[in-house]
Amino acid sequence: MDVVDSLERSGGMARRSQLVTSSAQARDLLRAVERGSVVKVAPGVYALPGIDPNLLTACVHRARVTCVTAASLHGLPVLTPASAPHLTVPRSRGRTASPARREWPAVLHREDGVETVGDGSRPLVSVPDALARMLSCRGPVDAIVAIDSALAGRLVTVEEIAARVRGPRQVGARLALRQADARSQSPIETVARLALMQAGLRVEPGVRIAGVGWVDLVVEGRVVVELDGFAYHSGRAEYREDRRRDRELVRQGYLVLRFTYEDVMRSPSMVVRAVQAVLTAQG
Repeated sequence: MDVVDSLERSGGMARRSQLVTSSAQARDLLRAVERGSVVKVAPGVYALPGIDPNLLTACVHRARVTCVTAASLHGLPVLTPASAPHLTVPRSRGRTASPARREWPAVLHREDGVETVGDGSRPLVSVPDALARMLSCRGPVDAIVAIDSALAGRLVTVEEIAARVRGPRQVGARLALRQADARSQSPIETVARLALMQAGLRVEPGVRIAGVGWVDLVVEGRVVVELDGFAYHSGRAEYREDRRRDRELVRQGYLVLRFTYEDVMRSPSMVVRAVQAVLTAQG
């Protein structure tokens, strides 16, 4: 088996000790690097071209990708991307730095018993492990946005995440996890819902109303909050349908407020104040 085949079998990256066990294999590796079919990432670390830099960083550190970086690699929405990959290493791992690791900076989480994905060929923790770590590492809004998406996509359960929450911040993490809701259909719905709940308002996401269909949020049973996402583009027919829905909601006694992606993401407090104002006006 040549070095390219070996790398493909190991997820596209490996350390030299995994690839070379004979002088012939050492020569094959050198020739593959000279041809450009294999890249020398760092001393003792090799990869196929095009491998995600986060995974390469994990290989350099002999670690696994976790937390917000792993959530992103699993396809979950991330509000605030990490400035450096978040990696998990054994708690017993030494803390000696090396030139290669300085060239590939990372945020290291020291912990034990982290589960890997699939056959272990990719240095990436599972979805529940990544989300449990986010609850302890990131702000609750960032974590719940990713968790809501994973729950909605049936990638994980709340129980699976809770079973992996550990460490000194676990009390706050478990409290935050209680706010997760699989009915949320987008990050802006989650951000708006959490802001409204934080203000002490009762919020129901994903409510089906007769004659209208699904609405994004119903606050205090009276205010329908509709959220137009970042990629929202309404044609003439959609525009008319939105107006019809609004009229029907008003006829049924609801108050209707619409907010854009920018409204929610730039100032969730503005959304809260607007909802509180109409609730107060209604009495």
